[in-house]
Amino acid sequence: MDQDTYDWISKRAHQIWQEQGCPHGRDREHWSQAVAEREDFSEGTAPAQSIEASPHVEKVLVVDDEPLIRYATVDALEHAGFEVLEAGNADEALVVLRASEVDVVFTDVNMPGSTDGLGLMTFVRSRFPKTRVIVTSGHVRLGNFDLAGGVSFIPKPYKSMRS
Repeated sequence: MDQDTYDWISKRAHQIWQEQGCPHGRDREHWSQAVAEREDFSEGTAPAQSIEASPHVEKVLVVDDEPLIRYATVDALEHAGFEVLEAGNADEALVVLRASEVDVVFTDVNMPGSTDGLGLMTFVRSRFPKTRVIVTSGHVRLGNFDLAGGVSFIPKPYKSMRS
């Protein structure tokens, strides 16, 4: 299976999961339905539902306990045109999430408090399924099987996109 096909199936399975209210224990069913839709698409039949273009991202919540890293990340995102909120740990992030709708949560893994970035990821995926989550760390490397569906990982240190 090529990467484009895998990515399409993964996104569609996640979309089906969201449409069905984020139920637990039915990943295989969602994946199978997405594979069937992709096969229909490959045979020339339009899939039952196409993957919608990603909604426009306007507001990002940056969660990092290292102030200098958080400030630099906030500055870079604001410079790129995003509205950015910030929190120093997952507990602060939960307060922000309950008070303001955000499109993306960008969270570090290792932080003090009642939960870490992975706990925050789990909370966001269960309570705000349309909110995207990006997890980052300079201490651990996480792969697709370490993260909830629809969550991305970016390792620290960040690489500059500028030439």
